[in-house]
Amino acid sequence: MSDMIVLEVEGLEKHYRNFSLSVSFRLASGEVLGVVGPNGAGKTTLIHCMLGIVKRDGGRVRFFGLDMDQHEVEIKQRMGFFLEEAPLFRRMRASDVLKFFASFYPRWDWRLANKMIQQFELDVDKKVGELSKGMRAKLGLVTALSHRPELVILDEPTAGLDPGMRREFVQVVRELRRDFSPTILLTSHIMADIEDLAERIAFLREGEVALIESKTRLLSSWRRLRGRCQDVRQLNPGDWVAIEHDHASGEVHVVTNRWSPALIDRVREAGLTDPEVCALNLEEIYGYVIGARGREFEAPPAIRTESASE
Repeated sequence: MSDMIVLEVEGLEKHYRNFSLSVSFRLASGEVLGVVGPNGAGKTTLIHCMLGIVKRDGGRVRFFGLDMDQHEVEIKQRMGFFLEEAPLFRRMRASDVLKFFASFYPRWDWRLANKMIQQFELDVDKKVGELSKGMRAKLGLVTALSHRPELVILDEPTAGLDPGMRREFVQVVRELRRDFSPTILLTSHIMADIEDLAERIAFLREGEVALIESKTRLLSSWRRLRGRCQDVRQLNPGDWVAIEHDHASGEVHVVTNRWSPALIDRVREAGLTDPEVCALNLEEIYGYVIGARGREFEAPPAIRTESASE
């Protein structure tokens, strides 16, 4: 991965009556960043503000070192984007839609487009309005990827796809990465999509990035220690992401995002007997960061942002 910054979002803000978005992050060349969060967290609002579809209320967005407000056409010719439920000329045949997009992108590659059409079993002779939701999604992916863009932005790309189609999509993206190594920003509320493709993950919660971290570091630093404890009050809540006590069994789970073997001695000193250390998967980490689990305990200061150059 290069140190060149392909996308820089600085203090982007959008305010509605019942929701506010405030986000900053950077994306380095060749990187795959997954933005994950529940529905309503602001993922699509973020993408729309970045692309100029929705006017932002503050902040700056730069692609390839260029300001989006001043170089929109040049920037968009170098990127491909797939937007969830994007309106795709419902009365036009799919083949005509592809020709329209090909006319906009100087680097459009019909060989690549036809390869994806065959792989997706896409009937390009049908009108867009006659295609199923899954097939419309596939058409959108072909339009987003066939010009070999330097940057690909995919907003909920597998929404509406059945498991088989989703696997096809993941395989297509992997092949494209091997082929020409595009930088990718992927949003989803499905952690499996992010886990399969992303190298770094941003957790979006209520319009803010709660945590952005490499997948490797997430999996190595989050742990659950479980055992029995006579007095849970000895386990200081401020030291842990979550403390969970099953009163029926007497078992206590403590969750940390800054794992080291020294923590075993700390929990023993606090009264946790025979602590067992368990790794957390990304679904579990997502639950704690977003707040679906352990929500009565605030995350410790170790939850932090990580720059693209780290």
